[in-house]
Amino acid sequence: MNPNLIARMLVIAAVLVSGSSLAQNPSTIAVRKSDNTPVAVLATEEEKMEVAEAIKNVEFDFDQAEVRPEAYKNLDGLTAWLKGKDVTLKVSGFADATGPKDYNRGLSARRARAVKDYLVMNGADPARIDPVGFGETNPVAPNDSESGRQKNRRVEFGLY
Repeated sequence: MNPNLIARMLVIAAVLVSGSSLAQNPSTIAVRKSDNTPVAVLATEEEKMEVAEAIKNVEFDFDQAEVRPEAYKNLDGLTAWLKGKDVTLKVSGFADATGPKDYNRGLSARRARAVKDYLVMNGADPARIDPVGFGETNPVAPNDSESGRQKNRRVEFGLY
C-alpha cells in the first residue's frame, strides 16, 4: 500500500493511542511497515500536543457558528503547524441536543466551516481542510445541563 495513503488515513485519535501501524517513542509518532521500518513521521510528540491543545477552547455559543476569540491562539498554532505538513485536516463539527436533529446537523456543519475559514484566513491551504457536520451525535457530556451542552457545542480535529 502507498505509504502516503497510509499516513493520510491516520486520524488524531489513532495517534493518541498505540496501534499495530503506529510506533511511539518519546519524541515521534511514526508510521511503520510490517518489518518495523519507518515509512513517515506523522507527528512529533510536541506537535501531537500542539494539535491536542488546539482542540481545547474551540467551543461555540448556543445557536452560533462564530469562532470565539479564546480559540484564536490555539487555532493560530494549528495553522502554523499545518503549513509545514503534507496532511489533510478533518474538522468535525458538533452541536448539543437542543433543537431539531436536521437543524443541529446544519449548525454543526457551519461550525466546522467557520473553523476552516479561520484557518484559511490565516494561511492554511483550503484544499487540505475538510469540514464535516455531525449534529448532536457523539456527545462528550450529558445534554441535561448547560455545562454539558456547552461541551457538546464543539469541533474536533483528525488528520489523514
